[in-house]
Amino acid sequence: MKIAIVMTTIHDGHMLEEYCQQAQKEGKSKDLRAIVIGDQKTPVDLWSICEKLRRKGFDIVCPTLVEQETYLGRFNSLSRLVPWNSDNRRNIGFLMALEWGCDVMVSLDDDNFCPDNPHTFEEYGVVCGDVRMPSVESENGWYNLCDMLALEPSVRVYPRGFPYHKRHQNPKIELREEAGTVRMNAGLWLEEPDLDAITWMVVPVRAMSFKGTSVLLGAKTWAPINSQNTSLHRDVIPSYYFIRMGYPLAGTPIDRYGDILSGYFSQACVRHMKHRIRVGTPVAFHRRNAHNYLRDTTQELAGLWLLEELTQWLPEARLQGNTYSESFLSLADALEDQVERFQGFIWTDPAKAYFHQMAYCMRQWIQACRKIS
Repeated sequence: MKIAIVMTTIHDGHMLEEYCQQAQKEGKSKDLRAIVIGDQKTPVDLWSICEKLRRKGFDIVCPTLVEQETYLGRFNSLSRLVPWNSDNRRNIGFLMALEWGCDVMVSLDDDNFCPDNPHTFEEYGVVCGDVRMPSVESENGWYNLCDMLALEPSVRVYPRGFPYHKRHQNPKIELREEAGTVRMNAGLWLEEPDLDAITWMVVPVRAMSFKGTSVLLGAKTWAPINSQNTSLHRDVIPSYYFIRMGYPLAGTPIDRYGDILSGYFSQACVRHMKHRIRVGTPVAFHRRNAHNYLRDTTQELAGLWLLEELTQWLPEARLQGNTYSESFLSLADALEDQVERFQGFIWTDPAKAYFHQMAYCMRQWIQACRKIS
């Protein structure tokens, strides 16, 4: 099983060594490739650390900025759709992982530290097999992943991207044994869970431990999935395009929700393909880089408003296609049609134009994936 770790960073990437060491402990270092995408703000220390790991025998790919542009140049208009100084550059790593022939791709953020779990890479690889395990169904169609964490203080919080209109409802939760083919696995986070900036300002919490057991999301139950500690089967990569941010919507630029939109869109494709999503372990340590939560809130507000209507529509969307690429193209078409029907204040003409541009980028992304395949 070939496993590709993909991350982008404007830091030195020192957390990468822990993952390499863990792969070595599990006897999987020969099957691991780490793909690290730097940016214009990234210190030269990143390339030094990657070279140090290569000298230790690990397979590390860390293209220079010139090499990144050369690589993107192979894919027609994609090069002008992946901006500098943006986490959207993670898409370069996704393409490289697909081209390398990975069986499993693990998306990490540069403040995710390796889980304290002797079976970390084995659990990432659950996306390559069939399972029989508990499946969760929620009465209101949404499952709060933070309920799987023991928090201090002991309060209820919700993961970033969880729709506000579904919070604080206390839906009935049912667990039942089900079998299925897993194609996406969302690992959770200790220490500093992935919450939105509003929550961090009001209720700063610590995740002390993972409680309970991993579960499958039920056929009618959704949860936000991000780019932190998430593993995918290679077939899913075409549906996991990292959505471009930075567009001004209702007077404020949208940011910090590219991975959330990607997770929802890919999740829709996984469900259409009748595959399953597992959530829980392996649980990474999330030691957040420095944040200004007031500024983060400003950047997240447009995304919060968009999700209020998108998350009502998406579970009901009917996709077409027999592959993940076809499903993703079907979703792009459906998005373009649906955004013209949304009525909320955030759905101005520029907001609708943003989604039309997004659909164009999604199609260009599929062209790139197909060129590789």
